[in-house]
Amino acid sequence: IKADGDQLSADELVADIFGGEWSTDIASHEPKAIIEAARSAGLVGLGGAAFPTHVKLSPPPDATVDTLILNGCECEPYLTADYRVMMEAPKPVVIGALLAGKACGASDVVIAVEDNKPQAIAKLQEAAEGTAARITVMQTKYPQGGEKQLIKAALNREVPTGGLPLQVGVVVMNTGTAAALTRAVQRGKPLTHRVITVSGAGITNPKNILAPIGVSYRELIDYCGGLKPDAARVVAGGPMMGFALGDLDLPTTKGTSGITVLTEADVTQADETACVRCGRCVDVCPLNLVPTKIALASRAQDWSLAERYYITACMECGCCGYVCPASIPLVQLIRMGKAQMPRD
Repeated sequence: IKADGDQLSADELVADIFGGEWSTDIASHEPKAIIEAARSAGLVGLGGAAFPTHVKLSPPPDATVDTLILNGCECEPYLTADYRVMMEAPKPVVIGALLAGKACGASDVVIAVEDNKPQAIAKLQEAAEGTAARITVMQTKYPQGGEKQLIKAALNREVPTGGLPLQVGVVVMNTGTAAALTRAVQRGKPLTHRVITVSGAGITNPKNILAPIGVSYRELIDYCGGLKPDAARVVAGGPMMGFALGDLDLPTTKGTSGITVLTEADVTQADETACVRCGRCVDVCPLNLVPTKIALASRAQDWSLAERYYITACMECGCCGYVCPASIPLVQLIRMGKAQMPRD
């Protein structure tokens, strides 16, 4: 791989991706052209799922979309990449939401932000002034950033268990994806960089980094001063929904929103005991599932029971494992079950 000419300096790179003038003229862009720009630029959901953006913006003919929600509820502990994008580039974030709304046929564009981000809310409100986008301030709670929870909180619509937002007329997009969409449409630039949070008690100098996609986890950690002596676990993503890394020389991807470094004190937990049927996991499940039934069915490889309790509907938010007094690794068991369950 050879570099095409001189590489941009850090300041030039930030200016090229987020800076400069942005046009609020949405009318001149046709839906098909917006979708094609997203496809050509290689855009995916930057919130972590990495679902292709051009597919999300192309609902099937029998689906009616009336609302696009821009998800600014970055609720995972430690992660602040979306917050920094909203702070540094509110204009392309708002314009991207409007472009996405036009592409998928949504007449209502809602930008949802948690109330613990007042500065970002103010910047977005200023950027949205005079446009069709409206800012909705949400209560700060976990996992408010989940699609189904966000749709319920913002619109009071319930997505069926195992269903998709399209079934209630909604498309949900991440703020970073919206900014990248604006750049793709107005400047014809592909997705080559993204903001990644490097944080946690085990990292020397936590930072938000505008990083090239494909840079290794080790390089980002070294750029932040390296690991502290008591660092015990490096997690791709946040501590609730991320997964532990066994090798730091792996490349980051478009869906890498953060790196969380946990210490020995963070990861030490009590020994697992038998389920006491307390029901706490059921009480906190945002999807109204029965996590203990799903997890224990996965451990026993009872796939019919796991399917009966909607294993595939679990969003792996980690709430159940966090409150479990028996220290059962509920999320890990459910994740293992999803991977091992036979496919028809």
